[in-house]
Amino acid sequence: MEEETGREVAMERLAAVIGECRKCPLWENTHHAVPGDGNIRADLMFIGEAPGEREDLTGRPFVGRAGKLLDSLLAGIGLVRDEVFIANIVKHRPPGNRDPRDEEIRACTPYLEEQIRLIGPKVVVMLGRHSSRYILSFLPVEFNRITEIRGTVYPGLLFGHPVRLIPTLHPAAALYNPAYRKALEEDFTIVRRELTEAGGSARED
Repeated sequence: MEEETGREVAMERLAAVIGECRKCPLWENTHHAVPGDGNIRADLMFIGEAPGEREDLTGRPFVGRAGKLLDSLLAGIGLVRDEVFIANIVKHRPPGNRDPRDEEIRACTPYLEEQIRLIGPKVVVMLGRHSSRYILSFLPVEFNRITEIRGTVYPGLLFGHPVRLIPTLHPAAALYNPAYRKALEEDFTIVRRELTEAGGSARED
């Protein structure tokens, strides 16, 4: 119990630091930092790219149309948002929803790394090419297009922690392309299988 309380305190402190972060210029034209949220004891963690407009206004990740699709994909494998943890590689919204730049990713990802250490997930799903490229660089795995590797399971160590890494498409891409929606559903079936094989579910509070 003491360990769990310590984890909660550490995550709250980290979120406060992220809220005050000025390590790159992204904070200048935003309303809120978006540290990430969910179950800090989750066995399944999702990593997206960067907050969008709705996320910036609310301070929560994946609350727009892509977030509704993510909720639907979770429901398809018997989970709800409160049972997983969702974060992004960049914690402030890039202007006009542009791609995060390399220097912004370098400045921000130590926060993500600390979140992964604190949560200790068994399965990590990277949503889109930016988060997939960053996380898979630790194995290292290189790729050109996310469609080449999506749904592939990469077992390995992430910051000293054994984990199964699964890259997939960003839900936003599937909003306009039914084929991508089907691909995401297929990949989430793989996520459910890997989570079961890893002995994981969502850890209860």
